[in-house]
Amino acid sequence: MIWGVKGINYIKGIKFMEKISKSVGRDGNNSKPDVIIVQNLLNHSRIPGKTDDIKVDGKIGNQTIDRIEAFQKDIVFMANPDGRVDPDGKTFIKLSMSRGNARAANSFDVSTIAIDLLKSIEQLATTPYDDQTGLDITEWVKGATIGYGHLISKTEWSKYKDGFKESDALKLFASDLKPFVDTVKSSITSNITQNEFDAMVIFAFNIGRKGFSSSSAVKLINDPTAKTDYKNLESAWKAWNKSEGKVNTGVINRRNSEWNIYSKEIYKRW
Repeated sequence: MIWGVKGINYIKGIKFMEKISKSVGRDGNNSKPDVIIVQNLLNHSRIPGKTDDIKVDGKIGNQTIDRIEAFQKDIVFMANPDGRVDPDGKTFIKLSMSRGNARAANSFDVSTIAIDLLKSIEQLATTPYDDQTGLDITEWVKGATIGYGHLISKTEWSKYKDGFKESDALKLFASDLKPFVDTVKSSITSNITQNEFDAMVIFAFNIGRKGFSSSSAVKLINDPTAKTDYKNLESAWKAWNKSEGKVNTGVINRRNSEWNIYSKEIYKRW
C-alpha cells in the first residue's frame, strides 16, 4: 500500500498516486514518507529475479537501493542505473504506473475471475459433507457444508439435508460472499488495486470476517509502519496456516494462492 496518499497526480498524461517530495535512494534526500512510498511501489512491481518483498520501514539501506537499481536496469532499461528515484524522473513515473488504478476499497466489487477462482477452490457440493473429513453426511456435524463452502448451522440442517440444485448453490454462494466483500470494504482504509481487493475477499472468506478485520495483515495493509509480530505483510498473511489448530498443507497452498493474487496479480489455484 502507499503511505500518505492524499490525491491523484498527472505527469505527461499518466495518472498515478501521491508524488514523492524529494529524491529517494543513493545520495537522495530520503525523507521517511517518500522512502515508504518508493519501497511500497518497488514491492508492487514485477522485477525479474526479485520475488521477496523488501522491508517497508522508511529507511534507506542497501536492499532498497539494490532494488531500485534492479528496477532501473530491468524495467526502465537504464544503461547506467544510479539507484535513485527523483520526483519527476523516469524511474518514479514507471514505478507509479503500476499503482495508477489504486483507489478506495469501498469503490470495488469482487471480480468475475476472483469469483470463478473461489468457486473452484471451494468446489460445488449439492449434498452435505463434513468439511473436516470430506465425507458425505446424513446427520448434522459441526463441519457440515454444502454448496460452495457454506457451513450449515444446526438450525439449517432440515433445509439442506437432502441437498439442492446447482442454481440454488449459486444463489447461496452470492449471499454468503456479500458480507465478506462488505467486511473488506469497511476494514481497509488505504488505496488498493482490484487484484488486492480480490485476494482479501478470498482470504476473508476462509478465515472469517472477524479474523480478517482484526488481523495483523489488515493492520499492515492500512499502515505499513504498524507494529505487529510479523516482519512484513506476507508473513502476517501466511501466518494463517492452520486448520483445527494444526498446520495444514491445504491451507498453506491456499495462502500462497491468495498472496500470488495480491502481490503478483496471478489468479491460479494450486
